[in-house]
Amino acid sequence: MPSTVFFPHTCIESNLLERLCETFGSLVLCQPWFTESTISSSFVEKEKLKVCFPPEHLKPRKDFHHLLSEYRIWMMENQGKNRSSSFSTGQTGDETWAIRKAIREAGKDADDPAVNNALKWHLMLHLARNLEQARETSQELLRKVTATKSPLAEALAKGEEVPDIFKDLPMCESYPYVTERHLELILEAWFGLFGTVIPADANLLTLDRQVMDYALDLCDGCEVESLEDHPHPSQKNEIDTPGFTINRRSLPRCLNASASTDSSLLALAGKTLIFVERKSISHATS
Repeated sequence: MPSTVFFPHTCIESNLLERLCETFGSLVLCQPWFTESTISSSFVEKEKLKVCFPPEHLKPRKDFHHLLSEYRIWMMENQGKNRSSSFSTGQTGDETWAIRKAIREAGKDADDPAVNNALKWHLMLHLARNLEQARETSQELLRKVTATKSPLAEALAKGEEVPDIFKDLPMCESYPYVTERHLELILEAWFGLFGTVIPADANLLTLDRQVMDYALDLCDGCEVESLEDHPHPSQKNEIDTPGFTINRRSLPRCLNASASTDSSLLALAGKTLIFVERKSISHATS
């Protein structure tokens, strides 16, 4: 049975992971080097989760954390000045001189293009990971707020109800929006670091609708090998389960994929992409 790999997520909340394991069985999570694990080791011990890292030769230098910290500080200081700065990796020239120099010089003498780009890819995935974790933290705070009893309840007369101002507060289950260019860079980084690590026939599982839409748009209009062997991506295979809606798409092998300027098209060709959409809290519990 093909492995099912989280894509392009490099972190996952434990409660959600438990529910996904109940649905899919054992899963694979790819993480860049120097990642602080937030997942209980019991998932690995019980073989519910396998954690993969990039090849050893793509491991950044030991001062990577210092460089990442500098980049985060620069981002906070320049927040709001440039909407594209949060994922800039040398494309715009907005970084500090030290960061630009580190990215430019990393692996510059290597013959392998992957080694040349390894530092940039690691920075990209660490920043994307921070964005996902911030989103999960905010959602958890919202859940706690909506579940907390009003402090005014004890002061009111018996039988008098306190208006629940958080009753209709939307619990967004979608992932933070990033521009198409940034998503392209994230997918390029993910495949660049993990493309040789994951099995060729692995299924890719995403929790982000934007990733599914982007992949389908990439394949839309490309010349395919055989529609019989590789169904058109518009053909849906949707399954409704408690808490989730699972949408499985078989992406075609595009004959002109190698000519595309987007390296992700070649990497995605022939893959099965699974989009797991979490139902809203009220929907899931109704």
